[in-house]
Amino acid sequence: MLAYKDDKDFYESLPRKRIGVGALLFYKNQLLVLQPSYSNEWVLPGGTVEAEESPLEGLYRSIKEELKLQISPTRLIAIDYIHNRDVKGEYIQFLFEAKELTERQAQGLQLLKDDFKEFKFVDLEEATKLLTANAAKRLESALIALQDGQVTSYLEDGNLASFRAEMALL
Repeated sequence: MLAYKDDKDFYESLPRKRIGVGALLFYKNQLLVLQPSYSNEWVLPGGTVEAEESPLEGLYRSIKEELKLQISPTRLIAIDYIHNRDVKGEYIQFLFEAKELTERQAQGLQLLKDDFKEFKFVDLEEATKLLTANAAKRLESALIALQDGQVTSYLEDGNLASFRAEMALL
């Protein structure tokens, strides 16, 4: 049995998970996607949540840093747990929806970080072809859940989680 000096010692011993955020930003029914400078695949606007920052604060900061844009998130669409399968390790991704961009916002977009080559607005079918596999699966599953009437969906590796089988075992 491990002995801890105090609460601080105990909590410092617990595992930590990286948290990411992404936003569905639409303009004229087209989704905004970004191409990172380090990849041929595309991503949704967003980023990694920093220490002592909430997911929503991280979303606001990331979008402002990436695109010089202030957004108005309308709801949390999905929470996605991604297992440790590559160099990224395990992480949790929050996916938000925001109000449709205005003409002024869409025309004023600027990539402020050297992290990205370009951005564009595409239809959902094209987005799923361009996005990383994880982001595309997350987008597809979240949209299916929304069509089925779910307000927020819980995903694992981009797939809608099934609670029925696990609950039957209890």
